[in-house]
Amino acid sequence: MAEGASGLIILDTNTLITLLTADKASAEYLNLVAYLKQCERLTLALPMPAIAEFIAGDENESRSSMLLSPNSKFKNLDFDAKAALISARIYKDYKRLPKNQKSQNPHQKVKVDIQILGIALANNAKMIVTCDRGIKTIIDALDLSISVFDYADNNYLEQMIGTEVAHSNRVQ
Repeated sequence: MAEGASGLIILDTNTLITLLTADKASAEYLNLVAYLKQCERLTLALPMPAIAEFIAGDENESRSSMLLSPNSKFKNLDFDAKAALISARIYKDYKRLPKNQKSQNPHQKVKVDIQILGIALANNAKMIVTCDRGIKTIIDALDLSISVFDYADNNYLEQMIGTEVAHSNRVQ
């Protein structure tokens, strides 16, 4: 999967939660780590709205501070003017689709998921790592130019194990 991706990979809030707090033996964690290892030459990025969402539910203050500090593992991406314009366009285009015209709470027209997508597109990201069905629904409905890696899809781990077994059989 990572072979076709290039450049910037966005990590969603649920990806942070899985990476930092999940059971290290869970299928989701193992899928995520295997995928990220394939992407080690690419830039992993954390949108500030995803960091804010994570911190809001995290009781570990040192971990929260670490996420806000610049580091070599992750690039932090702000919700800037370009991302705001793209997010607004995503919201308007999505709302215009016939099945999405139900009214939304006026205080949250541009929700965090749309902000994360706006930041991803503003920064020319090729992939977003998430198991959030809502993000995938928006991307599919609007045919946005970004791919999704859903690490909760157990088929990925099975494919990785099958590939490793086949490779090790050929080597021996």
